[in-house]
Amino acid sequence: MFFVASFFTALPLCQAIDIKDHWAFRPVKRPVIIGALNPIDGLIAKKLHANGLVHSKVADRITLVRRLYLIMHGLPPTPEQVQEFIHDSAPDAFSRLIEKVLASQRYGERWASHWLDLVRFGETTGFETNRERPNAWHYRDWVIDSLNIDKPYDQFIREQLVGDALGQDIGTGFLVAGPNDIVKGQDPKLGKMQRMNELDDMINATGTTFLGLTTGCARCHDHKFDPISQKDYYSMQAIFAGVSHGDRSLKLSQKIKREIQQKKAEKVRLKESLSRFIPKSGALRKPVSFTYNEEKFPAIKAKIVRFNIDRSNSSQPCIDELEIFSDKDNVALASTGAIATSSGDFIHPFHKLEHINDGLYGNSKSWIAAESTGWIQIQFPKVERIDRIEWARDREGKFSDRLAVKYRIEVALNADEWVQVSSSSDRKPFLKDNQENALYEFSGFPQKEAKKGKMMLSELKVIEKQLVDLQNQNKVYAGNFTQPKATYLLYRGDPDAKREEVSPGAISAFASLNLSRSEPEQQRRLALADWIASPDNPLTSRVLVNRLWQFHFGDGIVGTPSDFGINGMSPTHPKLLDWLSVEFMENDWSIKHIHRLILNSKTWQQSSRPNIEAMKIDASTRLLWRYPIRRLAAEAIRDSVVMMSGVLNLKSGGPGFNGFQVQMENVRHFFPKKSYGPSDWRRMIFMTKVRQEQESVFGVFDCPDASQSVPKRSRSTTPLQALNLLNSTFLMQQAEIFSYRLKRDVGSNTVAQVKHAFELCFNRSPSKSEVHSSSAFIESEGLSQFTRALFNSNEFVFVP
Repeated sequence: MFFVASFFTALPLCQAIDIKDHWAFRPVKRPVIIGALNPIDGLIAKKLHANGLVHSKVADRITLVRRLYLIMHGLPPTPEQVQEFIHDSAPDAFSRLIEKVLASQRYGERWASHWLDLVRFGETTGFETNRERPNAWHYRDWVIDSLNIDKPYDQFIREQLVGDALGQDIGTGFLVAGPNDIVKGQDPKLGKMQRMNELDDMINATGTTFLGLTTGCARCHDHKFDPISQKDYYSMQAIFAGVSHGDRSLKLSQKIKREIQQKKAEKVRLKESLSRFIPKSGALRKPVSFTYNEEKFPAIKAKIVRFNIDRSNSSQPCIDELEIFSDKDNVALASTGAIATSSGDFIHPFHKLEHINDGLYGNSKSWIAAESTGWIQIQFPKVERIDRIEWARDREGKFSDRLAVKYRIEVALNADEWVQVSSSSDRKPFLKDNQENALYEFSGFPQKEAKKGKMMLSELKVIEKQLVDLQNQNKVYAGNFTQPKATYLLYRGDPDAKREEVSPGAISAFASLNLSRSEPEQQRRLALADWIASPDNPLTSRVLVNRLWQFHFGDGIVGTPSDFGINGMSPTHPKLLDWLSVEFMENDWSIKHIHRLILNSKTWQQSSRPNIEAMKIDASTRLLWRYPIRRLAAEAIRDSVVMMSGVLNLKSGGPGFNGFQVQMENVRHFFPKKSYGPSDWRRMIFMTKVRQEQESVFGVFDCPDASQSVPKRSRSTTPLQALNLLNSTFLMQQAEIFSYRLKRDVGSNTVAQVKHAFELCFNRSPSKSEVHSSSAFIESEGLSQFTRALFNSNEFVFVP
């Protein structure tokens, strides 16, 4: 190995190797297979026979149905599902069960987790600030839906690389799923390096995910093992040079638009009903509020409106949206042609001038002044007759700092003559803990009427929060695209050491995309996607079917699933890999088709029981003489626990639930939750994925951090895993809820409780000795301690 490395140092492999010399770089061809009903079994059996081994017997029916649901859904089957299969004597009973399992929503939810590991999906930025990405969840749901409808894999690839050209903007969330450093320092070179790192993440993710090649290794020099030159790397960088991180607007569905209109109508109705609780004119207005302020004045003609901020409650003032109304229309929106200017802007990737009139609410879409005082100005394309202004610090209600507590609003037909139309001078003094209901006075009304008014105010707050959530549903964290500047090869990856300009391209040893240096940005990505998703690409189909095989059996046919290059492992069954690859492409790149082939094979259905003689030959089970037993993934363990308790919420999609308490500062701090409720009982894939923080209970079960691609999770057994399953607050709570379920389902009879618990947890009846020992344990320690013990059993947490 040292000789090989030094040889390639002297003569870069990208120049020395013929791609035909390496198995993964040769064209994919279907091998001839004779005499096997299922080619998978024929090819596996041939290798077993050559090593003095044979397949194990087919597993019993309970094992098969339990294994199927755990692998494909990440949840155990119900006792009813088990009994239905056991009593189905038809020859195709298991094949029909496979179809039922593949047709379930639960399938996409489980298998999307594998893909999200691979594409480094996270819902925070990572690095020191680790800020939230509240709209990143759309990509997670898109992956789930794509798997459930069995979207052809070639289309799946294209929509992730160039979905904006195909009406699938959400798919481009793949490009920006990784971490990015949002803190921009004063050093220009550091800023350039941060941008290079962003692009490197996209290049790496694309290469390893779809091609199984470590393309990032050619950033500073030619790849030391694979035929990827440094020039190839920067040609790929030119493909992605116009891609940046951020939210994108999607078209709201008609359903959402109708809901928004309904909520707005409810808001108007409630405000009209509450108007009688507003003190009569002459009294001071309520103090300024961080969530909503309204300025009313006699209608006046204006071309320019200026909001002057003379003092804030802390630091530089912040406004999330400045809305100016002519009748019922907001004429301040940038989409109407209105232009925003300011006295100076705080430099931050979230807080930009454009957010002052983009129609979006919340701290992450707000403007911050450069100094403690300042002004924001809106100029209309034409003179407007205005009579009302609405503004806030943060309409999502998360932040109350940086609030403008002393201000003046002026209007003008030109920049010379200003007229003041409103100010904070007629408001009550600002209080640090100002309550939203300061606008309304209920004390002077009869108790019954005041109570009704307070209820309407509470309802109004709920409606306003729902409106913000609905209006933000058209935002998705995905690729943002602009035509890039020239891309250069960088000497040793140094952004200040430019060499020759490069054209957009792929790996030249495999293909030339024939793109010019001035090629439109979208066409660059489209050309790359077409090459990757081509049946002629020798890597794409091989890489994907190998991943599917790995998730079924624990190890891929190629043991290095994201490295099919020279330095990667050779396939244990090369003909099988190629047969599956061709079968995959010839069946419309259908992932479910490969699942069916694998699940219907004797290789997948065989028993996992050990055999001493076979283990002497193949202790690691790489040759698949038995089904490889292994522990469930963290998500499947957690979901199964909550399912046993009977409280699993199967709501699919939408914003995730938070497994942490978040300290809202410029730098986010995440603390594990100390208590859990129904909102935390959804499937774990819907838990907000926080980078650099481990989920407190199940994170120790080899749950990866999303800061980098994880093609294969590590497998560890540690004391902390056992301690968390035994003593964590979450598990103890679930054990208690499970015991309530058993009492509810079968009453107080201990034997009945034991039998029901075994049927739920293990999908089988307990033996006589298990009934006896379990009943004695319950009588001695209590039912919740028994359910707690079941959660900690190997039978519960392992795939049989």
